[in-house]
Amino acid sequence: MSAGRSIAAAAKAAAQNKTVQALAATAGAAAAKQVGPVLQQRYGTWRDRRMERDRAIKLARQMAGRVSEDTIIDGEPHVVVWKDGRPIQAFPPVADLAARPELIGFDERLAQEPPPLRAPRRIPGWPG
Repeated sequence: MSAGRSIAAAAKAAAQNKTVQALAATAGAAAAKQVGPVLQQRYGTWRDRRMERDRAIKLARQMAGRVSEDTIIDGEPHVVVWKDGRPIQAFPPVADLAARPELIGFDERLAQEPPPLRAPRRIPGWPG
């Protein structure tokens, strides 16, 4: 019997063993307890950044302004709404935004028009 077939046979026998199945289930549950909070925290961070970006884009559309993403203020990335070359609001919020040294002399080429509104999706066969 070749080495590959021997390994496959041993793996199959182990997978059918009740003791091995119980150990695998216990190890899987322990790993899920460790990974669960980390994944929840990562998702929460992603969700918060996405919501802040969406609010900034909506505000820029509302006031015919511009948006700069990943603008570093105090060492952290922010989304900043600009109007007539002046910072109006940052997401997450920044106190005394106009006086921040990082934004003095900001290159306006980094601020862009917000993306256009998308047409609502139509579902075939759905009324409306």
